[in-house]
Amino acid sequence: MSIRAVLFDMDGLLFDTENLFLSCSRETKQELGYSIPHDLHVEAIGRSFKDAKRIFLEHMGQDFPMETFLQRNHQRVYDHIERYGIPIKPGAVPLLEELRRRGIKTLLVSSSGTWMIEKNLEAADMAGFFDLLVSGEEVEHGKPAPDIFWLAAERGRLAPEECMVLEDSNNGAKAGVAAGMRTVMVPDIKPPLPEVEASVYRVCNTLEEVQQILPFLLSP
Repeated sequence: MSIRAVLFDMDGLLFDTENLFLSCSRETKQELGYSIPHDLHVEAIGRSFKDAKRIFLEHMGQDFPMETFLQRNHQRVYDHIERYGIPIKPGAVPLLEELRRRGIKTLLVSSSGTWMIEKNLEAADMAGFFDLLVSGEEVEHGKPAPDIFWLAAERGRLAPEECMVLEDSNNGAKAGVAAGMRTVMVPDIKPPLPEVEASVYRVCNTLEEVQQILPFLLSP
């Protein structure tokens, strides 16, 4: 089947906000008096808040102030965005424009909360590019489970085979593959795991590369 819709992740794919979050977290950790391993942050990338919280508490202990940590860190992130703007990944806007020209639906499917999705899109002036927004708050099982992509397809009246997923994280790529969708990984902080690289349709270095080979990616 031909691809009728492209489902975009947000953080780390459209916006360089994963690196921004990690950068801000250094000050937040120091402020709260905690030492949080970098690998723990990486493990939580692409997951819902519920799953990220579980991962943090398992490693840091049940007394770790997860809500306080996230609240203060998000405030730092958005202070930075309000001052300097949101860092948009190279090639994001031209790719979205090209998909619109081709009549391909564009859906934003992110583990982040709805308020964060809307705030980021507003900061980037990109809300008009998307036909549909789906948040990790709306499903019980977050990525790497496929639920969020199935929900997006259902709302968009699409078969999984008609959808292409663009993801930067291993957890997100696993979810796209499990959903039965053509999955393209554009790695951000962590390269694809061997099993993920073997299972996805393609690994591209940038969104610019995705646009360059778009006819191939969309073909039946």
